[in-house]
Amino acid sequence: MKREFLEGLGLEQDAVDKIMKENGRDIESVRAKFADYDDVKKQLAAANETMEKFKDYDQVKAEVEKWKSESERLQKEGAERISTMERTAKVKDFLSGKKFVNDITRDAMAAKLGEMLSADGSKGKSMDELFEEIVGGKTDILADESRPQPPVVPPMGGKGGKLEDDAQARAVMGLPPRKE
Repeated sequence: MKREFLEGLGLEQDAVDKIMKENGRDIESVRAKFADYDDVKKQLAAANETMEKFKDYDQVKAEVEKWKSESERLQKEGAERISTMERTAKVKDFLSGKKFVNDITRDAMAAKLGEMLSADGSKGKSMDELFEEIVGGKTDILADESRPQPPVVPPMGGKGGKLEDDAQARAVMGLPPRKE
């Protein structure tokens, strides 16, 4: 209802104001009932969109199975990595007290022990037993502490710089320093 309509009927200004006020209350009470209309409309659109996705149930089921198998594969892979890391740490701790003839031998022994730990045939055996199976009385794997070590020869004198050696030699011979 518009104010002009009421004024056109010849009503007094006070009566028009009261009618417009009452009309405003009626409009607001009805508007309050439908205040969430836009939200309900958005929810309906979202629900319809979701339902469209579920129309192809077989596709959704296939996707669920795909992700389920992917999850299982990743769990197995993670467990395998953890197991490998634990074996590697166990071998490293065991070999830390041993002195090998060189790093290549130590690395090869670590790899072989890791292989043997993961094999089914070595279940229940200790690391010492597995190490003895590999070494088997060979003497060229571990460094022999009782064997004499060759002496360490310090480098020959001088400071290693050609200009300094030249200057020292000239000084010893009583010659003046070289001019450059």
